[in-house]
Amino acid sequence: MRGAFRLAFRVAALWLAFIVLCSLLAPWLPLPDPLAVNLAHAASPPSLAHLAGTDELGRDVFSRLLHAAGSTLQIVAGATALSLGIAILLGMVVGFRGGWPDVLVRLGVDLLWSVPFVVFVVLIVGVVGVSKLTLIATIGVINWVGPARVIRAEAARLRDADFVTAARAYGYPRRMILLHELLPNLRRSILTLAAYGAIEVLTLETGLAFVGLSLPAPAPTWGGMLADGLSYFSTAWWIVVATSAVITATLASLQVAARWVERTA
Repeated sequence: MRGAFRLAFRVAALWLAFIVLCSLLAPWLPLPDPLAVNLAHAASPPSLAHLAGTDELGRDVFSRLLHAAGSTLQIVAGATALSLGIAILLGMVVGFRGGWPDVLVRLGVDLLWSVPFVVFVVLIVGVVGVSKLTLIATIGVINWVGPARVIRAEAARLRDADFVTAARAYGYPRRMILLHELLPNLRRSILTLAAYGAIEVLTLETGLAFVGLSLPAPAPTWGGMLADGLSYFSTAWWIVVATSAVITATLASLQVAARWVERTA
């Protein structure tokens, strides 16, 4: 069982590395222009010239998937980092300090936790408008609640640990204790939250793109390609199949990576 999981992790790591590398190198790879319309080859099935076929406008699906990966991964990385930064700052400080700040933050977290944050994201994106920065800021600012609960609980558990008590006895200031004693002991939780947070952000961003609330056309997005492909599924099924395969493989790989972090970090 352990050998099978190790193999699954290697496959997942290779896939994630492939997606990241291709998204970074996509502008320089010998790929068709993802925005170039070619109605003469519209809805063409997969071939050597077009590995994943073309869409209803004759645009190369494989090229669009790789170019969309760049924007998607930037949003996932940015929003995950922002939400974790907020969660670490609030959760670690109030969990370590306790008292009324801890009570207030817990009440706020419980209140926000009771409302589906997808509603907030859709509302804010719909009002403010859609851009890469808007998506990162909106998802990141709203998605900190779950990680903050975990980090706050861990910080509260560790504040009376022997190494913290010893640091206090030596007269270390609170900031030094937080950064040099508490934070390193939260590493496993933070890495696990980062992996699962990336899954959540990717799912949300893809869903927003599916309903037209991600990057505007003609910029390719995985969710947008999936939505467009469903409209032409009877005549160009390969659009949905290729897009779904990439999304599913990426989410599954992130899930395996998250489980690996839980076991080994």
